[in-house]
Amino acid sequence: MNYITALCPHCKKELQLPEDAEDIVCMYCAQPIHVKSLLLKAEPAADDDYQRLMEEAFSLLKDEIFIVKNGFKNVKQNVYPSAFEKYNNLISPALKAYCLAAAGKDEAPGFFADVLFDRFQKKIEESGIKKESDPRLFEYRYMIVAFTVPAILEQHTPAAEALADSFLKVWNEHYPKNPLGKSNYDTISSGFRKKLCFITTAVCSSLGKGDDCPELNAFRRFRDGWLAATPRGKAKIGEYYLFAPMIVSGIDRADNRQAVYREIWENHLSPCLKSLEDGNLRQCAEQYEEMMTALEQKWLS
Repeated sequence: MNYITALCPHCKKELQLPEDAEDIVCMYCAQPIHVKSLLLKAEPAADDDYQRLMEEAFSLLKDEIFIVKNGFKNVKQNVYPSAFEKYNNLISPALKAYCLAAAGKDEAPGFFADVLFDRFQKKIEESGIKKESDPRLFEYRYMIVAFTVPAILEQHTPAAEALADSFLKVWNEHYPKNPLGKSNYDTISSGFRKKLCFITTAVCSSLGKGDDCPELNAFRRFRDGWLAATPRGKAKIGEYYLFAPMIVSGIDRADNRQAVYREIWENHLSPCLKSLEDGNLRQCAEQYEEMMTALEQKWLS
């Protein structure tokens, strides 16, 4: 068996790779590596190979990849892992072909991102969705953030990262009122397991309040009690688990993050808490939803 020396794309340690291997796990960082993509990264595909592999990737994009099924019901702690595995198995062949084609080709991510967006847009139009305010668009946002983007990132290659960024850029330019952020499978699944109040926790922490403070406990009781029992409550909680970590990540990278968190407290969470204390639970839910909409448009775009 012949071996080739290469650097792990994750930890940058030197590895000896079997030249006929496809998928391995790094012996240092335990991250998955697609060997062919790694070896081709430094050697751009020939034009004929690029065309052939791209055509193969297009042909492997089955219609089912772009169809919403069960919506937010698939994004729950007990069903998400199996639902994601099924979706990932469906789209992975096309993504692997793309990653091989995209090695050394700067135009590939944008080109393939346009193809993915056009396929989703076709399904959106076939559903009769014509305006950004149509609530059915929420199902597509949910699917893309929970399944499509994480499946792209599961390829663990620079070409996949570039594809995810390019796709999100196209979507956010087309739907500025319904932006999407980048998250991976591990982040989403850990959010469901921990059942965190991401934004409220970050805000309270910035104000010097502990994890067991009265404010956080009040919001948790509201979430797990009244809100979860409402017809759309579980869907809204699921949306929160998906988008809130991305929002917090964006705020934490900002130089003025303390000021941002204080503004969120004064303009959104404090009035929301007042509604809770006054017994106006429906008003609290409306205020919280307004906050999420505003933060998504600002920090996911």
